[in-house]
Amino acid sequence: PGKVLAQRQARLDTAPISIRSSIPHSSDDTHIANLRLSVFSNFDAEKQRAFRHRSVEVINIRRRRGAVVLVAEIPTGEGENHNYLNAMEARIAGGHTFGEKRTEPHPGNGAKIRSVSPIAVADGTNIATIPKQQQQHYTSSFSNKMIIGSVECSHHEFRGTMLGNSRPKGALMYVTEVAVRPDRRRCGAGAALMKGVDEVAALRNVETIYLHVDVRNKAACAMYERMGYHHLDKREPLHAQFTASLNLHDGAMHGRKHHLMCKHVNDKTTWL
Repeated sequence: PGKVLAQRQARLDTAPISIRSSIPHSSDDTHIANLRLSVFSNFDAEKQRAFRHRSVEVINIRRRRGAVVLVAEIPTGEGENHNYLNAMEARIAGGHTFGEKRTEPHPGNGAKIRSVSPIAVADGTNIATIPKQQQQHYTSSFSNKMIIGSVECSHHEFRGTMLGNSRPKGALMYVTEVAVRPDRRRCGAGAALMKGVDEVAALRNVETIYLHVDVRNKAACAMYERMGYHHLDKREPLHAQFTASLNLHDGAMHGRKHHLMCKHVNDKTTWL
């Protein structure tokens, strides 16, 4: 946990982006939940709290099944004040501090958050109660970094599917929950996250990576293609059954449609 897997050299107008594995039961989980929550901008405070709490639970359940969650982060000055356009952006950026006294309304329509080191981990444990030799494990990665994106890599989606049964154990990996802060898109964070996915695949000796993407998300489709992914025929039985097992077949989710894409990590593709 916390290992840096990839780094993206900064352009003149952007900060350098580093990709690392998230730290379980730390404020990483709350930041990740807030990124996923940003999709539901019409949620009231009660729904936000429920969504965040459930997201943290699900993240750790999936980790126990072998999932890895990566985060993209950029450096930021410790103790600086950051102004955001609205409360949604402030919640995403503030993570563990949102809703606490350290979040102050900014004159006008914005919100102000002071960048501070987290004082509690995601399960509510006060960091002061953690032995001093372990506190650095929780705080060192947060004191001067801002999380701007996340992605999840897993393999349990293939269990019990024809696709999973046709390939050796561990040969496949699935990518899901790709999220980037709205104000940090088009700066290379998504590509950097996918580079981190490649590193995880290499460490696990994965042969092929699969993902689904909404057909309307042209920017994401183009980015995945640049990263080496190609479209698959969803009508093929192996692909159709796998997609249906995730409830992502056409029309299953409020009429939405998804492309199935994959990338071969190396020249070796083993079929049973």
